[in-house]
Amino acid sequence: MRSSVILLIILGVISGGIHGANVLPDSVTAVVGGTVTFTTTVTPPQTPFLVVTWSFTNAHDATSNVITSSQAHNATAPAYTDRIRLFRSTGSLELSGLTVSDTGVYKVALIPDGAAQEKGSCRLLVHVPVTNVTVTASNTEVLEFTSVRLSCSSSGSSLSFLWLNGSSEVTASDRVQLTDGGSALTIQHVTRYDRGPFRCHVTNPVSNGTSDPVNLLIILGPENTTLTMSPLQEYYAEGSDISLTCSAVSGPAAHFLWFVNGHRLTDTGAELTLKNIQMSQSGNYTCLAVNNRTMRNQTSHTAVVTVLTSHISNVVITPNTTDLSEFSSSVSLSCSSSGSFPSFLWLNDTSQVTASDRVLLSDGGATLTIVRVTRYDQGPYQCHVFNNFSNSTSEPLKLSISFGPENINLKLFPSQQFYEEGSNVTLICSAVSRPGALYHWFLNGDELPYSGAELRLMNIEESHSGNYSCQAFNNKTMRHETSQPSALSVLVQVSDVVVTSNTTEVLEFTSVRLSCSSSGSSLSFLWFNGSSEVTASDRVQLTDGGSALTIHHVTRYDRGPFRCNVSNGVSDGISKSLRLVVKYGPDHVTIIGPKSVPAGDLMILYCSTESVPAANFTWLFRGKPTYGHEVVHIIQSSQNSDSGTYTCTAENTVTGRSHTTHHEFTVTDSSDCGCSSAAGLALVITAGVCLIIAVVTGISACVLVRGKRVNSNYPLHQQEKKTVEGKHSDVYKITGTLRNNVSR
Repeated sequence: MRSSVILLIILGVISGGIHGANVLPDSVTAVVGGTVTFTTTVTPPQTPFLVVTWSFTNAHDATSNVITSSQAHNATAPAYTDRIRLFRSTGSLELSGLTVSDTGVYKVALIPDGAAQEKGSCRLLVHVPVTNVTVTASNTEVLEFTSVRLSCSSSGSSLSFLWLNGSSEVTASDRVQLTDGGSALTIQHVTRYDRGPFRCHVTNPVSNGTSDPVNLLIILGPENTTLTMSPLQEYYAEGSDISLTCSAVSGPAAHFLWFVNGHRLTDTGAELTLKNIQMSQSGNYTCLAVNNRTMRNQTSHTAVVTVLTSHISNVVITPNTTDLSEFSSSVSLSCSSSGSFPSFLWLNDTSQVTASDRVLLSDGGATLTIVRVTRYDQGPYQCHVFNNFSNSTSEPLKLSISFGPENINLKLFPSQQFYEEGSNVTLICSAVSRPGALYHWFLNGDELPYSGAELRLMNIEESHSGNYSCQAFNNKTMRHETSQPSALSVLVQVSDVVVTSNTTEVLEFTSVRLSCSSSGSSLSFLWFNGSSEVTASDRVQLTDGGSALTIHHVTRYDRGPFRCNVSNGVSDGISKSLRLVVKYGPDHVTIIGPKSVPAGDLMILYCSTESVPAANFTWLFRGKPTYGHEVVHIIQSSQNSDSGTYTCTAENTVTGRSHTTHHEFTVTDSSDCGCSSAAGLALVITAGVCLIIAVVTGISACVLVRGKRVNSNYPLHQQEKKTVEGKHSDVYKITGTLRNNVSR
C-alpha cells in the first residue's frame, strides 16, 4: 500500500501537478568539463524527505528524469550515472563532466514527511571556453586612402568581440565599421595612422583571450624629405669630416640618391659621409627620396658646403709709430695674418675696441686708427683674427704715450708748523708724468741750486725760513707745472725771560708798566698775577705784542707776584716773580677797647687801621693831645678823671692821608665790682692783653686775608711784614710792662 502512494506522488511531480515555492537560484553558469552544484535554500527537516526528484528539460523542451530518491529506493537515469551526487538532507544536486548538451532547466521536488511539498527550477548555461583567438587581414600592405578588412576568429561559445589599435579601443565611426557581431573590422580610407598594431579581444561568461598583434604596412610617400648636416657650419676647413643625413616619411622606407650641383653621386643610402674634404668638394648638396611602391619621389632642400683652404695664423700688429704725446699725436695699427676670409676684432687689454669719434676702423677692420691719443690708449692692444673654423690672436702691443706733468704735490717731512734751529727737514716733490719729470726747487720765488725729487735741509737755521716750491718739467711734452708753496718756519728757542717794571713801589690808584723781554723768535707773551692769567680789561692794557703790561688805577690787590710766560712753536720760558709794593691807607681806623672799667683797673685802647707803609698815631683825650703816639693807649689805674672821649688819628706820611675815630670810656666805682683790686687788676690785665693780642692778630689776619685776595700763593710783602711785626712788638712791650706792674 505504501509503495503505491509513493509512486502516485512521483507521477504527480513528473506531471507537474504539484506546485511550491522556488528553492533554487534562477540560473547558474558553468564551463564544459566542469562541475556545477544546484544548491537549494531548504533547511534540512528533522526527518528525511520522503521523496526527492530531479528532472531536466533541454533546449528542445524535452523533459527527462535525472534521479528519483526515496527512503527505500533511488532511480538514476542512465545518462547521469556516475555524474551526479544527491544531498538528501537539503535536496541539492551536484552534476559533473558537463557538456554543452547539459544546458537547460533543472527542476527539483521535495516531499517532506507530514509537510507541504517544495519545488524549484534553475537554468544551467554550459559554455565552451575562449581559445585560438586569431586576426586575419584582407591585405597587410594597404595603399593609403584605400580600405582594409580585419576578421577575428575564436573557439568558444557566447563570444563577445573588442578591437584594439595599440592600447586604444576601436569604436565604430563614419570611417570604421564593426560587423558579424563585432568579429569583423572594416576601415575605409586608411591613413598612415591606421597601421596598428591591431588586436582582437574575445570574452564569454567563463573566459577570455586576445589575439597576436597584426601590423599594417601603409603604402605612402615619400614626403617631408629633409637633409641635415653635422657639424653645421658656414665654412669647413680642408681635411674636415662632414656627415649629411637624408630622411623622409615613406612606406615602405624610401631609397635615397645623392647629388652635388645637380650631378648624381655614386653614393646611396640615408647618410653621405665626406671625409678629409677638399676645396673641390664645395658645392650644393641634395638628396632624392624614392618609393618603389608608390612610384613617387621627392627632393630635399639644398645644403651648401663651403670648404676653405687654410687656417688663420701669423697674426701680427704693426704700428706706424710708438712714440706719442697725449692730445697731440695719432697712431695707426695694422693687423696682418695668413688664412682665408679673415675677420678682425681689436682688444684693448680685455675690452673690445669699437669705432667712435676718436677711433676709426678701416680696411675691413684690419686697421685701427686712434686720433688725439690719451694716456688710457696705451694698451696693451691685441688683434684677434678668425674665420668660421679657426682663429688666432696677435702678441700684445703697448704704446708709449707721454703726458704731464700734472697733479704736482709738495710734502715736508716731518710735517710741522714750526721747526727748531738745528733740525733736519726733507721736502719731497711728486707729479704724474711720463716719462718721469725733472724737478727744480725755489725759495720765495728764487731758484735754488738743487734738482731731483727730494730736497734735504740739514741743521736748519732761521735764515732757511720761507716759502718753498718745486717745479716739474717733462722734456717730451715740453710742459711744466709748479707746486703750491709750502711755508718753512725756523724758530730760535726761547731763553732769558725777564720782567722789569718802571717802579716797584706804587701808590694805590696810580699806574704801573711791566715789560717782558726774552731771546728767541716768533714770541708769544702770557702774563700771570699769582696763578691767574692777566687779560686785557678797562684797567689793564697789553701792548707791544703782549710783552708790555700796563695797570691803571692800581689797587692794593695788584701787588703780584707777576710772571711773564714766553713761548713760540718750539719752546717756552717763564720769568722770575716780580712783586709790587702798593702804598695805601690809612683805612678803616677803629679804636678797640672797653667801654668802662672799675676805678683802679687797667684800661687798654688799641687803634686799628690798614696802611702801607705803617701809619703814625696821635691820641687825644677830650680834644687834647696825650703823651702817646703808639698804636696802644694804656692807663694802668683808671680814675674817674679818665672818663671821657678818646680820639685816635692815623696818618700815612707817604700817601699823605689821615683818618680819625672816637671812643667813649667811663670809669665806674670800684665797689660795684665785688672783687679785690689785685684780682681785678690781674683780670683786667689778662683780658686786656688777650683783647690786644686778639685785635692785633685779627688785624694781621685781615691784612693777610686781604693780601691773599690778590695772590694767596705768596707771603706778605716785606714792608707789610715789618708793619705787622712792629705792631706785635708794641703789644709785646706793653704786655711785659703790665706784667711787671701787676707783679709789684
